[in-house]
Amino acid sequence: MTIQAFRGLNNVSDPLRLDMSWLVQADNVNISDSGALSKRSGYSVSKTGDYSSAYSTLDYQRCYLVDGSTLKSFDGAVLMTGLAIAPMYWTEVNSQVFFNNGTDSGVILADNTVLPWSWPVPTTPVLAAVTGAQAPGLYQVRFTYTLPDGRETGASAAADIYLSEGQTLQISSIPLISGGFTNVYLTPADSTIFQRVFTSVGTTAYTWNGSNDDLGTDLVTNFLDPLPPGTDVIQHWMGRIYAAQYFSSDDQSAVWFTKALGYHLFNYNSGFFLLPGRVLMLAPHAEGLVVGTDRKIYLYTPEKLTELADYGVVPGRHWAEDDKRLVFWTVRGLCAALPFTNLTERQVSVAPGVQAGGTIVRDGGQIRYVVALQQGGSAFNSYI
Repeated sequence: MTIQAFRGLNNVSDPLRLDMSWLVQADNVNISDSGALSKRSGYSVSKTGDYSSAYSTLDYQRCYLVDGSTLKSFDGAVLMTGLAIAPMYWTEVNSQVFFNNGTDSGVILADNTVLPWSWPVPTTPVLAAVTGAQAPGLYQVRFTYTLPDGRETGASAAADIYLSEGQTLQISSIPLISGGFTNVYLTPADSTIFQRVFTSVGTTAYTWNGSNDDLGTDLVTNFLDPLPPGTDVIQHWMGRIYAAQYFSSDDQSAVWFTKALGYHLFNYNSGFFLLPGRVLMLAPHAEGLVVGTDRKIYLYTPEKLTELADYGVVPGRHWAEDDKRLVFWTVRGLCAALPFTNLTERQVSVAPGVQAGGTIVRDGGQIRYVVALQQGGSAFNSYI
């Protein structure tokens, strides 16, 4: 018998009923798009260490590693120490790499400087009425921080006070932040619009003696919050960063999202959506955010949440972009979206592993999806 081309691996059909172009076992071989069979290339150790996570930037110019409890660049420079031992998740926006493991988070700039992603909520102002000449009425005050890199945080809780005739406002307990400064906003008498009145780099008390014409810009970060603690999986999509948080008591996840283009600003009141199970994957697509949980796969858009599959994905960073498709590893093999399709279930069924890392490899004129699995799980509906 002459085999013109090998068709690939098949372990879901009776091998006695397959023709000779199918393989029932394929160890350490590549099959080209024309059906040629060849021995795969070998490999060698690049680095040794207690590595649990790695990320390469989209331009392939930088790579970051988690070695034990230390965050390093690929050349060995230490960027951060004392990390919790937990899976690290990554996403990239405009050459800035965001990372998060549920306890530790940050932003790595192009020069490998690490900035905090989360921020402390400013304390509540303390107000007092002193002798002065402000208009009588109700006044409110809030604080925000400006971080060392120029980002402004959300606001503190508001403090309010009523001034009578012949009084003015004294603001004290102004908090300070290392490397940045504190913005003081107030509302004129009986107003609801907070305007900047003072910027502090070291003053802990301030008395307002100005007029309303002296007030500056409006407060635009009111009711906005830092990265929710306990989130882990993160992903940038359509001008926002999404972060998943699992609530074991309810067996459901909240997926939080930032303000548009304000990647450090969340809204605990309305900036989230809920879904059952634990979110294990957030992957971007032009038509929506593909959300993989431990039991189902969904497509999220701001208008609706659509179920794509009634089975889930494997934990880990295994999704990759193939032209206009996403490919990713699930408990039933390799899938693609959109439209959603299972690429392997008709021929191959393998134990999906308990952790997976996958990517697209372009080599020798071929395009392959390569997945590395931590052994575990059960193959779905395999013949062998």
